[in-house]
Amino acid sequence: MGKTVWMFPGQGSQMPGMGQTLVQHDETRQALMDLGTRIGLDLTELLTTGTKEDLKATDLAQPAIVAHSTLLANRYAALGHQPDFVLGHSVGEYSALVAASVLTPSEAVYLVRERGKLMNQVTGGTMAAVIGLDDVEAAHHAVESIAATGEIVQIANYNCPGQFVISGQVAAVESATAKLKELGAKRVLPLDVSGAFHSSLMTPFAPRFEDVLVSSPFQAAKTKFISNVDSDFHDQPDELIRLLVQQLYSPVRFEACVEKLIAEGADTFIEFGPSSPLSGLVKRIKKDVKIVSITTLEQLEAEAIR
Repeated sequence: MGKTVWMFPGQGSQMPGMGQTLVQHDETRQALMDLGTRIGLDLTELLTTGTKEDLKATDLAQPAIVAHSTLLANRYAALGHQPDFVLGHSVGEYSALVAASVLTPSEAVYLVRERGKLMNQVTGGTMAAVIGLDDVEAAHHAVESIAATGEIVQIANYNCPGQFVISGQVAAVESATAKLKELGAKRVLPLDVSGAFHSSLMTPFAPRFEDVLVSSPFQAAKTKFISNVDSDFHDQPDELIRLLVQQLYSPVRFEACVEKLIAEGADTFIEFGPSSPLSGLVKRIKKDVKIVSITTLEQLEAEAIR
C-alpha cells in the first residue's frame, strides 16, 4: 500500500483573490477571521481584495499563505483524510507542522508573521532561479568560487533536477549568474523577493527569531515531518525549533526530501496552497507518482469523494 504526502508551498505561491474560496463557506470564513485577529491583521480582506503588490510584502505574504494552506488541509482532514508524511517548502514548513499537530493554525500564523517582519529587515540582497543546468556540483563550485572572494552568494533552494535558486548580495548574484550561464544554464531569472533568504545574510536575525520560537508552544509531531534543512525526519519540539532557526540561512533541500519520501514508500503527493508550484517540481523528480493539487475548497471536496 502506497503512502501519502501532504505538501505545502512557500512564498511566491500567493496570488490575488486566493481567499475567495474560503470566505464562501461559513466555517472557513470564521476561521480566517480568527487567525487575522490573532496577528492584528485583516486576513479576510488581504486574501480576497489584496493586490499583487500587497501580497509581495514578506510579512503579509507569509501569514496569508500559511492561513490559506492550513485551512484547506484542516478541511480535508475533517473529511476523514490523514497523511503519512508532511513536507513544506521554506515557510510552507509551518503549514506542514500544523498538519503534524506540532503547532495550532493560530500559532503558525503568528510565527510566520514575526518571521516575515524579521525577513523584511534584510537589505542588500536578492535571489535568482537557475533553470536548465543539471550539473549541480559544477554550479556549486562556481558559486563557491565567488563566495571565496568574500562576496556572499550561495545555493538557497535545491528544487528539482535542472532547477535551483541562488541567494546573496546583488553584485555576487550577478557574478554567479554570468558564471552559471557560461556553464550552460538556459535561464537565470531574478526573483521578486525583498531579500536574500536562505543565505548567510539571514544569520544575524536568527537569534531574535529563536527567542520567538522558544516562547511558543510546540508539541511532538504526530505525523512524520521531514525537514528542509537535512532532508530527514524529526518529531521533538527542541529539534524542530533548532531546524526552523537554521532554515532561515540554510538551503531548502526539497529535491532530497522528495527522494527520501519516495524511498520510504510515498507514491501520492497532495499539495495544499494558493497555487501549486511544488506539484511541478515533484513531477520533475519522479514522473510516476500521483500528484494532486488543491487550491480551492471546491477542488478539495471533489477530490475527497473520489
